[in-house]
Parts: sequence; C-alpha cells; structure tokens
Amino acid sequence: QANAEPEEQVDPRKAAVEAAIARAKARKLEQQQANAEPEEQVDPRKAAVEAAIARAKARKLEQQQANAEPEEQVDPRKAAVEAAIARAKARKLEQQQTNAEPEEQVDPRKAAVAAAIARAQAKKAAQQKVVNED
Repeated sequence: QANAEPEEQVDPRKAAVEAAIARAKARKLEQQQANAEPEEQVDPRKAAVEAAIARAKARKLEQQQANAEPEEQVDPRKAAVEAAIARAKARKLEQQQTNAEPEEQVDPRKAAVAAAIARAQAKKAAQQKVVNED
C-alpha cells in the first residue's frame, strides 16, 4: 500500500508511458542480446541470466522513475528552505543598503561643507595670486 500512495500522486498517463518505454527498452535489449548470441555462441544459461538482469534493471529504472516524482512533491521542504535562505539574503542585502543610506544622507552635508571649503580655498588662492602679480 505504501507504493500505491505515490502512484496516486503521479499522473497515471505519464507513469504508463514511462513504464511502456522501460518495457520497450528491456525488450530491445533482450532482442539485441538474442541477436548477439548466435554470433558469439554464448551459453544459454548466461544469456538467460543477462536477460533477467536486463529485466531487473528495467524494473528498477521504472520504480526509480515512479519514485522520482513523489520526491519532487516532497521538495516543498527544500523549496521552503531555499525560500528562507533567499529571504535571509534579501534581509541582509536590505540591511547593508540601509547601513549605506545613512552614510549617503550624511554625504550631502559633508559634500556641501567640502564644496564651501574648496570655494574658500579657491578664493584665497585667487587673492594670493592677484597679490603676487601686483
């Protein structure tokens, strides 16, 4: 019954298509192995074992594909963690910008003072230049 629950969450058509693809791949692999047997003259027991292994791999792949989708539905936990991390990063960035803004708010005053000082120094330099020329 535990396997039945994830299948309910999976789109039945999609699961059927994936299962059919897996079966087709298994059949194709068996046919390729069957075609290769006469050329290589492989032991029939060995061929049967290889075919069984191929079927088992196909079943395992099918189960993994069926189980992969429910894991994606469990991903809301991962999504929630990622969202929390993103919010934390956004808050940190906002705090950094907020910390930078007061400096920018103080900067216009400092800039005005610095400009006034520069103008005063320029006037003084101009006056000294005029005095030196005379």
